Order: sequence, then structure tokens, then C-alpha cells
Amino acid sequence: MKYIHFWKPFLWLAIICYGLFIPANELPTSPLFNIPYFDKLVHFSLFFVLCVLFFKPFKKLNLKHYYLAPASSILLGLLLETSQHLVTISRTSDFYDFLANASGIAVATLFYFLLISNKKWEILF
Repeated sequence: MKYIHFWKPFLWLAIICYGLFIPANELPTSPLFNIPYFDKLVHFSLFFVLCVLFFKPFKKLNLKHYYLAPASSILLGLLLETSQHLVTISRTSDFYDFLANASGIAVATLFYFLLISNKKWEILF
């Protein structure tokens, strides 16, 4: 039952999948979404959170969490971005979306290392 530790990142991953695979015509419309590169900010944020959520389960299992959390997040980001156009007709893969994913993961790794790891609020994650 070691997988129970991964419930938060798996739940977040389900939310990411929903957002990435929803047909383009069903995406919400709002003036906020017309901000230039807003979709890149969304990708950055989604994968930032995913990576941060992966650290604790890997750490609890005494695995190399500083390598496995970012590597898992990058692998999932690459897999989801490349499969996006295969699953939906109206969505396409975009290298810059993957770059935003990877940037969010890199910042999450620094964030976790500098501000969360071995601090009293680590239990919140």
C-alpha cells in the first residue's frame, strides 16, 4: 500500500489531464484568458504544483526524492504534451507548453529545496 502516499499528486495529475485533454471548444472563455501567454503560465503552475506534491511521497519511501520528483514530473509533462494531439482532435502538442512545464518543475525543485525541505511546514505538503 505504498501507493497511498501518492494520492495528492495523482489527484492533481487527474486535474491536469482533464485540463489538457478537454476539447478546445469547451475551454472556458474569459477576458483573463486573453492575456498574452496565459496558457504558458497555466502550464507552469500546474507542473509546479505537481512536482511539489511528488516530493513528500518519494521522501517518505526513502527514495531519492530530489531526483525522482522532478524526473517523474518531466516524464509526465513530456508524455501528456506529446499525447495531447492524439487524444483530442482540437488540441495540439506545443514545445513551448512543455518548456513552461519544465520551467515550473525546475522552480518547484528550487522552491522545495530552499523553502520546504526539513522545515516545520513540510508536513503541509
